[in-house]
Amino acid sequence: MTIRTFRLTLTFAALFLFAAGAAADTRDKADQTKSRSAEAADSTLNTEWVLPPDQRSQTRHVLKVGDAEIPYVATAGALPVRITSDGPECRIFFISYASESEGDQRSRPLTFVFNGGPGASSAYLHLAALGPRRVAFEDDGDLPDPPGRLVDNDHTWFKFSDLVFVDPVGTGYSRCTRSDQQKKEDTDAKAWGVHEDLDALGEFIRLYLTRNNRWLAPKFLMGESYGGFRVVALSALLQSDYGISANGLVLVSPALEFGLLSGDEYSLLPWVVTIPSYAATARYHDKASGKISKAQEIRAALEKVERFGVQELLPALAEGDTAALYGRLASFIGLPEPQVARLRARVPPRLYVKELLRDERRLISLYDGSWTAIDPKPSSPLPPEEDPLLLRINALLTAALNSYMRMELQFETDIPYIVLNEEVSKKWNWRSGLESGQGFIGVAGNLKKSMSINKDLKVLMAHGVFDLVTPYFGSEIVARQMSLDPAVSANLTLKVYEGGHMFYTHTAARLHFFEDAGSFFRSAWHSDR
Repeated sequence: MTIRTFRLTLTFAALFLFAAGAAADTRDKADQTKSRSAEAADSTLNTEWVLPPDQRSQTRHVLKVGDAEIPYVATAGALPVRITSDGPECRIFFISYASESEGDQRSRPLTFVFNGGPGASSAYLHLAALGPRRVAFEDDGDLPDPPGRLVDNDHTWFKFSDLVFVDPVGTGYSRCTRSDQQKKEDTDAKAWGVHEDLDALGEFIRLYLTRNNRWLAPKFLMGESYGGFRVVALSALLQSDYGISANGLVLVSPALEFGLLSGDEYSLLPWVVTIPSYAATARYHDKASGKISKAQEIRAALEKVERFGVQELLPALAEGDTAALYGRLASFIGLPEPQVARLRARVPPRLYVKELLRDERRLISLYDGSWTAIDPKPSSPLPPEEDPLLLRINALLTAALNSYMRMELQFETDIPYIVLNEEVSKKWNWRSGLESGQGFIGVAGNLKKSMSINKDLKVLMAHGVFDLVTPYFGSEIVARQMSLDPAVSANLTLKVYEGGHMFYTHTAARLHFFEDAGSFFRSAWHSDR
């Protein structure tokens, strides 16, 4: 698989790259205030796709927590950021939730939330997991009939942190200004690169802290998929260039080392890290012995498979002799032994989602191996280019976000809200993140450096066991290879839940994640300090 092909495949799976959470200190704002001034925009700029610089909506709400109530302000708006000194001004859209309880505005934790892609808005983490309102999914992660509905989120993270959900340029309502002669893609694309993206978001965080007087708040960064990569790199940039130290990082289904996500004849680990997730998926569909039941038992149930991958399959791949392992590998992952032999123990995820249930004319999803769909082309050797689960989730989130924006947040614009922008990933400048100009990007070294410099930094990595896009065992391997100093090694925690890339669509997983996050925030920040 070429680097270009790898990037396109990863992009398509990218949605999960992290949605962003938002928080704002808006005590002095009037109830239900709104301001719109498209006329105030510079007449030399084409504003068809760009929010007016001062458009903002603030609404007041109350979150009930048992017998207690937390009054809060929800803010929807954008902050102006320049990618370069001579570049266009970009307006990065955010939705924040900030407590108005007495004493909370300065000391309450503040979490910035990002999805990934690149090209994903923050709608995924916002309306499916963290926000005060969420899209209702079935308990097992299955999807409701369209258009879906919004319900109160009993497990919103706002219970223990203010939230700022951030949409990078080209997603959500975030756009760059341009002259009449420029196409919107020409200006937005100036922000579509590894370092360009980090510079823009670093400046956004600095400006947000300044305008909302939150510099002394405990700070957390959260990112999903490529958002996990983004958050790790941001933590290092914020510390070195802005003097901003994070208290904690939450990495959801993170892509930390891209070299682990694409295998060929000469890259061996990618063929190993997928095996436990294949095994869990096969067990779920009764294609292999054993069961995946309670969340707490997931890693124990897959311990034998993990050992097989590292202690037997990896050495056999290195020696170029895997024939003796075909039968055992087939029994773990639920494929016929002759097929495993033909592939020489190298099973690509896109082939696996087509083959596991081929005899039933069903596909499984790259994003969640427990989810199935009718195969529209059962005679084709490959699945559809677009994952059916992702398509349906995007439609649910688009409807929910547009309704929520106008009906509850009182933010009105005719600009389309882009949940997932494929143009971003197609034009992403990956080279700007490569020190040597070639190879795969990665941030494990950044994470180790940040944790070594800031010995109080806590990190929670969370994965779904059925995720075939960023398998959990890849993060396990990365954590082992980081060889953290014993003084900080306990600050890194890896949790695995029953679900896929967006495991929080499963009710039990979302509940366990919420409970683990509450404990994590308490360990990373004690309000009585």
